Amino acid sequence: IGGMVACGASGTTAVKYGTMRDNILGLECCLADGTIARCGTRALKSSAGYDLTSLMTGSEGTLGVITKVLVKLHPIPEHVTAAVCTFDSLQEAAEAVAMMRMCSIPVERCELLDESSVAAFRKYAVSSSEEDGGAEMEDKPTLFLEFTGASE
Repeated sequence: IGGMVACGASGTTAVKYGTMRDNILGLECCLADGTIARCGTRALKSSAGYDLTSLMTGSEGTLGVITKVLVKLHPIPEHVTAAVCTFDSLQEAAEAVAMMRMCSIPVERCELLDESSVAAFRKYAVSSSEEDGGAEMEDKPTLFLEFTGASE
């Protein structure tokens, strides 16, 4: 986790939960001179002093080595549904994502592959699998979506 914080990692769930920077409440790090620094607080909001937690998050280890991390916890969703949507252009796919965000549709994960990425995925899936893999996918911009909620 310390490495993910140091790199400011994010992933497909950033659309709902934010990036690593958004989910760190505090951390402890070892500075170059051996000093142990403790940053942050359990409080969700604080305006006291410099925001050293955000400074260390994404510093790639140049300011110190992160040794402890205090993170926000999120509940595990009760129901999960996935969708795969193909589009004729990247513009249409981007517009679909923008419209979902504007309509406050609760998207858990969102990943966009362009035509060449889909082709590479299909080639790998077919060559590394005994099953169909992604053979039925078209080489078109594709959105992979995941939705969660309290009910189906």
